[in-house]
Amino acid sequence: MALSKQVAVEKCCDFCESDVNVKWFCRDCVNNLCDQCRRTHTRIPLCKTHVILPISETQAATLRRTTALFDCSEHAQSCQFQCRTCNKQICVLCLTSSHNKHDFLALDQYAKSIRENLYLTLNSKSNEVHTITETLQTLSTHKQTYDDWMNKKLSEVDQVFEHLADELQRLRTEIHDKIDQRKNHDIITMDLQHKRAYEFRERLQYQVKVLSSELDHCNDHDLANLKLKIETECNKLRENLTLDLPKFPCLRLIRKEEEHKDILIKVLTKIMKTDLFSLKTTTSFDVDNETPVFMEDLHLDLTIKLSGCKYIWSMAGCDDGKMWVGTEDKKLRLVDNFGNVVKCLQMTQSAAHLAVLTSGEVLCSNGYGIDRTSTIQKVSLNFDVTTFTRLSQAVEVGPLASTKHGNVLVGIRNSIGRGEVLYLSHSGKTINKVAQVTKEVEKVAINEEDQVFVKDSSCIWIMSLKGEFINQIELKNELKGVRGFVCDRFSNLVCFRSDVSSIRVYSSHNALLKHFRLHLKSGNDRVIDIGAIDANDYIWLKEEETIHVLKYLV
Repeated sequence: MALSKQVAVEKCCDFCESDVNVKWFCRDCVNNLCDQCRRTHTRIPLCKTHVILPISETQAATLRRTTALFDCSEHAQSCQFQCRTCNKQICVLCLTSSHNKHDFLALDQYAKSIRENLYLTLNSKSNEVHTITETLQTLSTHKQTYDDWMNKKLSEVDQVFEHLADELQRLRTEIHDKIDQRKNHDIITMDLQHKRAYEFRERLQYQVKVLSSELDHCNDHDLANLKLKIETECNKLRENLTLDLPKFPCLRLIRKEEEHKDILIKVLTKIMKTDLFSLKTTTSFDVDNETPVFMEDLHLDLTIKLSGCKYIWSMAGCDDGKMWVGTEDKKLRLVDNFGNVVKCLQMTQSAAHLAVLTSGEVLCSNGYGIDRTSTIQKVSLNFDVTTFTRLSQAVEVGPLASTKHGNVLVGIRNSIGRGEVLYLSHSGKTINKVAQVTKEVEKVAINEEDQVFVKDSSCIWIMSLKGEFINQIELKNELKGVRGFVCDRFSNLVCFRSDVSSIRVYSSHNALLKHFRLHLKSGNDRVIDIGAIDANDYIWLKEEETIHVLKYLV
């Protein structure tokens, strides 16, 4: 409490309790002082800065005080100090008793320090309030700007999709028109072939009937003349009836439903020439389907394990993305894009080699040394199994490959153990010999440019369908150990090297386009080989009873 009234009434020294010459008052200690105690008080280092006033000025001095002092509970003195050791207010007498050698500070200085720290804290919080106010203003402004920007982008998205819908409708109409034109042209061509063959058959039947009648009624004396007539007429009755069958259109369908979005994003990216989050419309529509874009690494899309099968012999892809798989148990399985077996046929011979014709029918050969047969079987679209052709009993049928003309290439091993490749028509008739090598033909493939690839144990021969030599690739260096290969729709040669588990892609001009490293967990004794590339551009690898489907194009 303030002690001004007490100072004015009590005229004794608060230190020595003398009532002689009590003329002074210490404003900091709030004590009355005599002359002797005043001199002693000013020599104390801690009290040198105290303000000592005459008793007559104490009334004015107490009005300027900012520190309220309370009496010490032990010494009936005012608490003038703060003991920082005990965190307690103490009087001057406490300094020499219970708080001796403690860390203390004058109460007004302690209060000043505390007050300054509190003001700093409050100023800091005040600055935080100002900062938060600015943040709220920035957020409000950005929110409005963001909302306007997003509405603008949504409008651009609508414009892009409206434009895309128009382009797709135009493209759909264009494709329909082209297909109709091609269909009408091919139908007319086949009708003309049919008409010509029909008319020739009728004319041939009529002439045979007439000549047969003359032969029946001819006597022995006129037989020589009739013989000359019949031979002459038969020579005239010739017609080139070689069929020119149109190629079936190949429709490459999407493998999985979730790929719709990925394909749409690719198309939109091509249209807009930018990323989808910066939607800007443009009129370009230049998706290039003829240039392959390879992935950085092979992506394992699917692993299929065929139940009840111990070894996979061969594979051949259909135009709808499904895959025919021949196995050692003399079964032919049709596997869809999701790895499901949708059809399983029990064959009379092993389907060691397969080829799918443009008509959708699949051919099967037994392979060298397996039952030693020269018969090629055919599975129709209704899954009826018939004999496609039966070659000479002296040969064994090996690898097969179908051409875009609807014909087939057949690798055989002749009676002296040498390899040959025959070019057969869609009806199984031999057209010509494509190649003859001194070793066994291990693999046959053909690309879109009608280049025939024939592999033996040491090299790959590149021939034309007419049997003309084009090039030769020796299986050495990086191609040493190449086991199998297939041709993709870009006329590239995709080679699989089993000893180092790598896939190399070569152009039709033998330039290396891409080299993939294969990372599949497999036992050391398990043999992996390439089986086929399906209509959706996925590589199918075979490993005993397991199939690995890999994505190699973007």
